[in-house]
Amino acid sequence: MRGNLQTARRQDVVTLDPSGFDGACAALIGQVMWDFRPDALIGIRTGGLHVAEAMARASGLSMPVLPLTCRRASTAVKEKSGAFKALVSQLPRPLVDRLRVWEHAMLTRGSRAEPTEPYRFDPDELSHLDDWLSRAGQGVSLLVVDDAIDTGATLSQVMDVVRKLAPEQADIRSAVITVTTRQPRISPGYSLYDQQLCRFPWSFDA
Repeated sequence: MRGNLQTARRQDVVTLDPSGFDGACAALIGQVMWDFRPDALIGIRTGGLHVAEAMARASGLSMPVLPLTCRRASTAVKEKSGAFKALVSQLPRPLVDRLRVWEHAMLTRGSRAEPTEPYRFDPDELSHLDDWLSRAGQGVSLLVVDDAIDTGATLSQVMDVVRKLAPEQADIRSAVITVTTRQPRISPGYSLYDQQLCRFPWSFDA
């Protein structure tokens, strides 16, 4: 199922402006619908929800998008101050790319280790998903969507939870814009890029 548009050099960062992002999401849903027709998209907040919504728009179909938040208990949302963002915006793009590669290397170091902390899901989102699934029928098809896979820990946790909620006969697959590491914990069914960092419109250094 998985088919990559591009395998780029690891030191490169692909920048997706709003137009490029919409094009990437259109390409991803086109790849998915070549052999799979999901009844709903499950977007992992935050980036995955943006991707799922853009994919649904590009599909031209009435395809519901269900958000799902998954975070470690002690995870703090990464915040970049206005001053830091202003500083980054003044740096040459090659240097900003190098900083992104360095940050990614630090964050994914030891990515094959088992997570030591539990993951938390938003109870209201889980309840909404459970209600939707109870009305969807036994043969429902679901696509779990994220923007990028780094270690793969988050997608793995989400897939496990969705499988537990969904009927046994459900067809559950996953899709991402990019896989950034060589051997993540879980590989998606569909992706555009492999071992490639991407800069999304909402990225701090966009």
